[in-house]
Amino acid sequence: MNTSWRNWSTRAGRAVAAVIVSLLAASCTVGSGNDAERVAPADQPKEGGTLVLGALQEPACADWYAACGISSVWGRDMLSSQTLPRAFDFVDNVYRPSILLAGEPTVSPGPPQVVTYRLNPSAVWSDGTRITSADFKYTAEQAKLAGSSTAAAAVDTVDASDPGVAKVTFKDPTPAWRDNFARLLPNHLLAGKDRGAVLRDGYTFSGGPWALDHWTRGVEIKLVPNARYWGPKPHLDSVVFKVITDSSAYLAAYKTGQLDMAYFAGPQRDILDLKGLTGTHFESSIGFSFEVVMFNTAKPPLDSKAVRQALAFGADRDAIVLQQSGSIDPAIKPAQALMSPGNREWYTQPYRRYERDLGRVKQLMTDDGWAKGTDGVWAKAGTRATVELNTGTGNARREQAEEILRSQWKEAGFDVSIVNANPATLLTGKWFTDGTFQAAIVSLAPPATDPNLCGNFCSKNIPTETKPGNNVSRIASKPLDDLWEAVAKELDDTKRHELVNQAQQTLADEMPALPLNPVLDIIVFNEAKVGGVKTNPAGAFYNLSEWYCRSHC
Repeated sequence: MNTSWRNWSTRAGRAVAAVIVSLLAASCTVGSGNDAERVAPADQPKEGGTLVLGALQEPACADWYAACGISSVWGRDMLSSQTLPRAFDFVDNVYRPSILLAGEPTVSPGPPQVVTYRLNPSAVWSDGTRITSADFKYTAEQAKLAGSSTAAAAVDTVDASDPGVAKVTFKDPTPAWRDNFARLLPNHLLAGKDRGAVLRDGYTFSGGPWALDHWTRGVEIKLVPNARYWGPKPHLDSVVFKVITDSSAYLAAYKTGQLDMAYFAGPQRDILDLKGLTGTHFESSIGFSFEVVMFNTAKPPLDSKAVRQALAFGADRDAIVLQQSGSIDPAIKPAQALMSPGNREWYTQPYRRYERDLGRVKQLMTDDGWAKGTDGVWAKAGTRATVELNTGTGNARREQAEEILRSQWKEAGFDVSIVNANPATLLTGKWFTDGTFQAAIVSLAPPATDPNLCGNFCSKNIPTETKPGNNVSRIASKPLDDLWEAVAKELDDTKRHELVNQAQQTLADEMPALPLNPVLDIIVFNEAKVGGVKTNPAGAFYNLSEWYCRSHC
C-alpha cells in the first residue's frame, strides 16, 4: 500500500464526498467505530428523482492512473468508483468479489504468485462491448507506465488469451493483491490513444451502475444510470454533486436545503448545529484516515531522533483530540500507531508510550547534548531548538492543533513558530517534494486496509530532484527498510501480523511522524428525503446505486 497524503484545507478522510437536507420527524443517530454497518430507516425504495449531494473538492482530472487523478479521494468516490468496474468490493471490513467476477479468484502462491480471475460473462461496457481479460492487461500496463503505486503496478504479466479469464502473474509475493484492479479501464476504447488527453476532463464510457452526464469544473458533477449495466440498476434518475469548497458555505447549503446530504471528514466549525436540525440524521464513525505531525528528519534539529522523541513527550495529544473531536465522540482517543484504529485487523498501539512527560523531555534533550538557556529554550552548540509548524491555510481544525502544540512545546523548552502555505503548495511545491517543510500537520488517507507503509517510510522512496517518492519525512533507517520490505512480501497472515507490529514499534522509536487524531467520518442527511444510505469504511457513497428519494425529488 502506498498511502496518500492529504494536506488541503477541506479534506482529510478516506470515505469521500458530501450531501444534505432537513425536514420531518426529529431523528438523530450518533456513533463511532466500525463494528457494524449503520443503516438509515428502511422503507420500500422508490424509483426516479434526483438527489443533490455536496462535494468539498473535485479531482484535478479524471485520469485515475495519473498524478492528477490517482490521489483524489473525492474523484474516486464521486466518479471512478461509480463508473468503473473493479475486481473486489470492500464492505464491513471484508473483501468480497465484485459483480464483475464469477466468484472468488484462485490463488497460487508460487513463486511466482499467480491469481486467476474468472469474469462474469454478462459484464459489459456501456457501448455493449464485453469486459474481458484484455481490460485487465491494459489496466496493468497503464499502472506501470504511470509509475502507479497501486497493486496493479506489481503485476508482471497478464495472460489474456481467454477473454473470460485473466491470469495475473506478480513479480514478487503480493499479499495486497485484492487491492488490485480497483479501476478497470476499457482496452477497446483507450489502447493506442493518449490516455491522459482522453480522460482529463471526464469520459462517456462506463462499466459501473452510473455514467457521467457532465462535469462542469468548479460547479458540479452529474451522474445518470448506465443503461447497459448488467447488475441492479440505480433507483434514482440522477445524482448531482455540487462542488462547494468553502466549509462555511457548505454547512449553509445543507441548512438551507440546497443539498440533500453532507459528508465531512473530521469535525468542522459549527457542525454540531446540524445535529439538532429537525429530521436530520447525524452520524459519526472512525474511518481509515488519521492526522499526524510529519517531521522532516533531514532538517535540524529534527534530524535528531532524541529531539523528535522529546517533542512527542512534550505533546498532550489527549487534550488535542478531545478538544477537536470530543464534542462529537466523548470517548475518542489519539491514534496510537501510524494507522487509524478504524483499521481493526492491523491496528496496534506502539505510540502509547508517548504521554506528556516533561521529565522525559529533559532527560532526552540533556542526553543529546542540549541545555536550556536563560530564555528557557533548549540550545546546543549555539543553536536553539527551533521548530516550525506547517499546514495548509484555511483548515481551522489543523490551525487549532498548531496553536495547542505551539503552547505545549514552548512550555517543554522549544522555540516554536507557525508558517502555513496554500494547500497546493504543500502538495506540489517545494514544501514536500523538496523538503521545505519542517513539522507539518497532514492527514494520512490509506486507499485500503493493507498495512504496508514502505511507500511512506522506506528510504528508497525518499523524493529527489529526479525521482518522486512518498517518504516525505526522509527517514532513512535500515531496520525500517527491512521490516516494511518483509511486510510487503509476506503472504502468511500470522507472520505478517508479527512483522507489522515490529515495523510499527520501530516507527514509534524512530519517530518520523507523531499520530494525532483518528479522523471522524460524519454524515448528515434529511431522513424525510434520502433513503438507502449505509455507512461503511469503504466510503460514504459506496452503495450510491441503492439510494432513493423518499419525497420531494
